[in-house]
Amino acid sequence: MAENETRDEIEVSQGTSKYWQMELDAADAAEDDWRRRGHQVVERYRDERNVNVLTDYDKKFNILWSNTETLKGALFAKMAKPDVRRRFPDGNPITRQISKVIERVLDYGMDIYDEKKTVQSALEDYLLPGRGVVWVVYDPVFVKETVQTEAINEFGEVVITEVEEERVAEQRCYFEYVHWEDYRENVAKRPEDVSWKARRHLWTRDELDERGFDDAYDIPLNWSPDSEEEDYDEVFKRAEIWEIWDKTKLKRYYVSKGYPKILMETDDPYGLEHFFPTPTPLVAVRTNDTNVPIPEYTLYQDQADELDRVTTRIANLIEGLKRRGVYDASVPELSHLAEAGDNDFVPSENFTQLAQNGGLAAVFQQEDITPISTVLQGLYTQRQQILETIYEVTGISDLIRGSTKASETATAQQLKARFGSNSIDVETDSTVFMDEEEEKRTRIEFLNTMGSYLERAVQIATANPLLTPIAFQSLRFLVGAWKVGRDFEDTIDMTEQQITQQAQQAMQAPPQPSPEEMMTKEKVQAELMKEQMKQQGKMADIQSKERAALTKIASEEQQSRERTEAKERLALMEADLKVAEKLQ
Repeated sequence: MAENETRDEIEVSQGTSKYWQMELDAADAAEDDWRRRGHQVVERYRDERNVNVLTDYDKKFNILWSNTETLKGALFAKMAKPDVRRRFPDGNPITRQISKVIERVLDYGMDIYDEKKTVQSALEDYLLPGRGVVWVVYDPVFVKETVQTEAINEFGEVVITEVEEERVAEQRCYFEYVHWEDYRENVAKRPEDVSWKARRHLWTRDELDERGFDDAYDIPLNWSPDSEEEDYDEVFKRAEIWEIWDKTKLKRYYVSKGYPKILMETDDPYGLEHFFPTPTPLVAVRTNDTNVPIPEYTLYQDQADELDRVTTRIANLIEGLKRRGVYDASVPELSHLAEAGDNDFVPSENFTQLAQNGGLAAVFQQEDITPISTVLQGLYTQRQQILETIYEVTGISDLIRGSTKASETATAQQLKARFGSNSIDVETDSTVFMDEEEEKRTRIEFLNTMGSYLERAVQIATANPLLTPIAFQSLRFLVGAWKVGRDFEDTIDMTEQQITQQAQQAMQAPPQPSPEEMMTKEKVQAELMKEQMKQQGKMADIQSKERAALTKIASEEQQSRERTEAKERLALMEADLKVAEKLQ
């Protein structure tokens, strides 16, 4: 590559595939020393030693394994519970419901995909070689189907045509672990300066064909299980494909080292806010002058080597802690005494002479092992001091290692836990781990706090109704501190609306009379009712008399009519008689 040659010039002169292969080679060179150290750390963790030269006096204290397993449990226990909240708590019910839907979708995804193993694998890479990577994969499944479409031809007629369309039938989104040797990024000082990230795939010929590469059968299978062995059958070989995400041009490339063409090129596949489908990798030790990580083990490897040497010396000295000595060959019973068991007595033919000569103490002498014991005690003390030094370097507190003293106060234990957490960067405040006991404690604390506040808020709002909006706003602020409080947001809004409506109706209604006015009004109403009843009695008497007078009048009129009718009938009869007499 010519000096000062730009990327575009390289792509024009040598091709895009060649440009990215040079970028990958530069990243390999920058991280070569770190990868070599990473392999050494992993081998130390696995305690991989040459069994052909291993001796009984080559002892090791695998503090790396112990520290790593301790930190695994301290840094990660299970997947965090999704917690989706509105960026602006403006009381908008639509955004609240959207937050709930997104949170439930994430909960479902956590149940379906085993993401815990993915994070555990990345965490192990973070603790050993010093870099852990997790990749987000979006995997849609497309199907083709025939649909009918309507169109109007040049004669104004409706024409129905069948068109084959492609649609998304299924979508999956999950985390995928990327091995620390399969990840690359451009040489940079800070994570913000990284312009491209890449991961390596090892695919068979069939997998290349399934992924739709046009040159699937021309791509070289340039990877084998043993890089030094070239006579592998093709069935064991793989194509080393690099998936490169270029933030500069918002493109994704697939490149194979040694192959002159780009295998596939797509525009910004996911449309993410920060483009990359992977967060900033977990890095054990980072400095401001480079993004190349440092394995944490290298910070205390000298102390670990010293610990191995002390352990080897302890093992060698323990071999020397044996009961050995010399005895008088003229007393043959002593040779049988060494083989005697508990409560076994060896017969002696010259016991009297042996006793007169000073007994057993006079005929044999054992080796003094007190100096060896003294040295061993010193070595054990030194080994413990080395361990404490390592714990100080790594920041593993006593509480995390499970070795607190019963006599220590709770405050002392909390300080130890906080010290260890700060040293190893356990962000417990931002991790939403909720086990059953913690959830119970949170709910009880929430109800106690909310109940106490509501009692005071009701008193304040009753004394001064103008403070009711402030009381509700303070209640929202209070419940927002608990995740379980979000379930009360709808109820709080509805209650506020009802109380506000009642207050408005009360303001529009006429003022209510005072208790004294109410008593006076009731007294007046009672007097009015009494007078009304009295008047009603008088009216009843008058009406009764009127009804009697009317009845009498009606009776007299009836009698007068009857007398008149009788007189008229009598006059008619007399007239008829007179007419009859004249006719005779």
